[in-house]
Parts: sequence; C-alpha cells; structure tokens
Amino acid sequence: MTQIKAVVFDMDGVLIDSEQYYQDRLMAYFRAMEVDLPPQRLNLLVGANGKMNLWPKILEGITLPQPYDEFMVGLREYRHAQGIEDYRPLLFPGVEETLKQLKARGKKLALASSSSFASIEKMLSDTGLYAYFELVTSGGMFKESKPNPEIYLFTAKKLKLDPHQCLVVEDSQYGIQAGVSAGMTVIARQDERFPMDQSQAHYFVKQLQEVPAIVDQLER
Repeated sequence: MTQIKAVVFDMDGVLIDSEQYYQDRLMAYFRAMEVDLPPQRLNLLVGANGKMNLWPKILEGITLPQPYDEFMVGLREYRHAQGIEDYRPLLFPGVEETLKQLKARGKKLALASSSSFASIEKMLSDTGLYAYFELVTSGGMFKESKPNPEIYLFTAKKLKLDPHQCLVVEDSQYGIQAGVSAGMTVIARQDERFPMDQSQAHYFVKQLQEVPAIVDQLER
C-alpha cells in the first residue's frame, strides 16, 4: 500500500486544453509568413518551455523568409501578443469535481507547471480554481524546468512531504520524466491528438475524473 498525501498537477494539457490552442496560433503565424512547416513538428513543444531551445530542431531544413534570429524575434513578439484572454473555455471537463473529490479524501493539492507564473495565476483566476491548491509553482522559478525534477522536489519539500508520498498528473514526456526522476508516482493523461512518449508513467487516464479511483487503488 502507498500512502498518497498530495496530488500535484501539471497545467497545460492536464487541467486546460491549451496545447491545441498554442499549435493553432503558431501555425497561423507560419502561414502568414509563408513558411511551410509540417504541423507535427510542433509536437516537440508539448510540455516544453523556452529554456529548452527546441526551435533550431523544429525549424531544421525549413526555408525562412528572414535570417533565423530575425524570424525568432518576430515569432516571440507574436506569441507574446497572442496570449489567452480567458482560460475558462479551455478547462477540461471534470476538473473541479476531481479536485473536490481529492480534497474530500484529505489530499493536499499543488500545481507545478513549466508555464510562467503570470499565466498560471491568470488561469487559476479565470477558472476560480485558486482556492483548491495549497501550493503553486512555476518552472520560471528554477534554472532548469522539466524534465529536470527540481520543480517536483521543491514542491514536495514545500508541502513537507517525501516525494514518494506525492502523486503527479502529467501529459508530456518532459513532465513525466521529471516526476519519475523525483521519485513520485506518475499518472499520464493521454491525448491521441499529440503523440508523445508516456512510457515512463505508472498509470494512464483519458479523463481527470479517473484520478481519484487510482488514488483509492494505491491506498488499498
């Protein structure tokens, strides 16, 4: 039996359906700039953060209308200007009910995302979910974000728990690696739209509503 005392959630692709929004926004920019980029290359960005510098690999062999550095300046400006105005339509079904059920089981809840703290706070404010979480952590607080396990080790320490007492809910390969490396049990939320290597996860769900049952199973 494993005593789970906290459940730690990733944000993008777990609580909110934002990955498709981000990819659609990027593809609109590439079309406007007449850049022929295969959409599947953007799957590398799922769960990633700016510190990982994945763009050279994504754009490898792609003809750009400007030198690479100039093109990236324009892309960054575009992404900054196209922020999410309201996160409520992006909230996955059953999120709040899942959080309520876990709270009713006496579990501490935390959010640990590679997104900026400003984005996390706006999401929690828009959706009214802030009160459910005892701790909110951003990858921007660390020298390296996921797949480095530091964000999860920091979260466990702040919750005054051992990592093995924490259950992580992730979707991306980077996040799953971070949770496993931290010594936590990891649930992967599956999404057939984004092929990812989730093989390191211990459990798999298609909907967040399945998470409380896994907690119950672990504690039998």
